[in-house]
Amino acid sequence: MPNQLTRVRNQLSASCRRRWLARVIDGCVVLALALLAALVVDFLCDWTLRFSFAQRAFILAVFLLLKLAGLRRFVWPAVISRETVIDRALAVERRRGIDSDLVAALQFESTAARTWGSSQLQAAVVDSVAGLSESHLCDEEPSDHVLRRKATPLAVAAGIILCAAAFFPAHTKAFVDRFLLGSARYPTQTTITRIVINGKEALPKGPPGGATNIPFGPPIKFEIESTGVAPESGDVRVTSQAEGTATIVLLNPAADKSAGSYAGELPRLAETVSYQITLGDAWTEPGTIRVIPAPVVSLDLDHTPPAYAAKPQASRRGTGSRQISVLEGSQVSLTVKCTNKALAKAELIVGSQRLPLTSHDDGKRTWKLEGETPLARITAAVSFEVEVVDVDGLSPDQPLHGYIHLEADRPPRVAGAVVTERVLPAARPVITWGAADDNGIAEIRLLKQVTRAGGQVEQSQEIVRKIAAKEQPQPVLRGRHTLDLKPLGLAKGDEVRVTLEAVDFRGDQPGTSARSDGIVFTVTDESGILAGLIEADEKSARQLDQIIQRQLGIGEGR
Repeated sequence: MPNQLTRVRNQLSASCRRRWLARVIDGCVVLALALLAALVVDFLCDWTLRFSFAQRAFILAVFLLLKLAGLRRFVWPAVISRETVIDRALAVERRRGIDSDLVAALQFESTAARTWGSSQLQAAVVDSVAGLSESHLCDEEPSDHVLRRKATPLAVAAGIILCAAAFFPAHTKAFVDRFLLGSARYPTQTTITRIVINGKEALPKGPPGGATNIPFGPPIKFEIESTGVAPESGDVRVTSQAEGTATIVLLNPAADKSAGSYAGELPRLAETVSYQITLGDAWTEPGTIRVIPAPVVSLDLDHTPPAYAAKPQASRRGTGSRQISVLEGSQVSLTVKCTNKALAKAELIVGSQRLPLTSHDDGKRTWKLEGETPLARITAAVSFEVEVVDVDGLSPDQPLHGYIHLEADRPPRVAGAVVTERVLPAARPVITWGAADDNGIAEIRLLKQVTRAGGQVEQSQEIVRKIAAKEQPQPVLRGRHTLDLKPLGLAKGDEVRVTLEAVDFRGDQPGTSARSDGIVFTVTDESGILAGLIEADEKSARQLDQIIQRQLGIGEGR
């Protein structure tokens, strides 16, 4: 008996599955229509009102909530609903107007039905129903008509949206990107390509809607570049984040730049603000201008004189000092300190060289120059600049320029004197000499030039004093040197010109020399010596007379 109703049961089971699928599709169609309508409304509003990132994020969240609510309202009830074969048989009986034999036959098919009275009656009912299997019990369901009726609007709406997307692909792409919280813009006749605020590029270098840090103090200057249709003007809406008040900055064409360039200026800001630029039909996402203090930086210079300097000069370092004078060969150390915040980097710029400084504290406020640099040994005047950037990307209002002057190492000073300049050919006159230098004397020489009575000239030299390398050079030297004229073979009428030469000490570098005034010895005989003594006495007498007159005040006030 069960085998007689297999076909009937299969038809009813297939009808149950088809009706379940129809209900699920029907719920999906309704949900899809609602979501498409929401997307169209969102596109029109976003295109017209230019939603910000926060507004688009809120709309996306609402859209997801609507989708979940629609799934729960239209789809989930259809998914969890179940219809049994008996329920379907009852529906078929009502729709086709037949008696209850179909349901009874299905019930008699169960094993428990064997205890339900006359088996002959059960067999008769089953046999009568089995004949219905030759016809299709569920040929056309009302739900099929309902599904087609609801699917038609969905197909039409989807077709219209697809055609619009095909005709306006750029708008469609921009909407999808913006709906997914991207930064795309709808196509406009004017396109903003570059935004510069106080020399800092906010677009395209910075992210749209990002923050631009500017130091407190100077006015806010906007520089805008665009392509496409160039409108007569634009504006920047600046809104205080604390109070919500707004200020409009007018953007006018820049006179000194090409078409499509605009400029505007806002007076000094004292707080963080948000801004949005409108130029023709182009606009930007709201950005942020953060007003933060610029780094307060000081520059310290110190130097170490070369090793040969006998008396190192007093240090001229000091906070904020940007100029220093040093001896040639000195080593200059440079320290940069920021008093109000940490620094991200610091560089020394000398000519075309850029030398990084190294942080020397955990707070990154003290930076020093290390390693082999042009300041390790100063051989010429050096002009330099220090460039610093703090953790906020700001630099001082004024660049840190410095200059290292080269202080000349003065040559030594030397002098000599004798009692008389008239000598006999074999005399041994004594020369009293003295020499001085800031850093020490290395050598004293005596240069001799003999001019014979016949006009011949002979030159020679001899060492008066030489400081050994192991000795400490003395800044002041004095002495007496006996000049032996006998080896020169002099005769009456000859002249001997003597010059003292001093050489200073400069370590591994060649020393600088200086010469004294020349002392001219005139070779004569004994009568000439006597005449020289008389002349010297007369000169001494005149000098004494002048001294007495100065002491007595004679001749003053006339």
